[in-house]
Amino acid sequence: MQVSLLAAGGAFLLVLLASNVIRRAFMRHVQERGTEMSAADTAGWLLFFGLAFLAAAVLGVLNLSKFLNLAFCSTLLVFGVAALVGAFVIGRR
Repeated sequence: MQVSLLAAGGAFLLVLLASNVIRRAFMRHVQERGTEMSAADTAGWLLFFGLAFLAAAVLGVLNLSKFLNLAFCSTLLVFGVAALVGAFVIGRR
């Protein structure tokens, strides 16, 4: 039981680290397209939080009985999709 929690926590930490690298690359890409630095920063953070919410929802759905219930996972999924949509809308300005 403890091993699965440790594995899930480690996987989530790796996803957060990868999301941070993706956030920085997305910010640079958006800035190169001519977007203001503050808008690119906001879009990058929205992308990071969107990916984090989606990762938490996926980890919760993989084992609902141990981690989260379905209502909480669906809320994380909705917020994750909303953050990703916000990141791409703000990044296009």
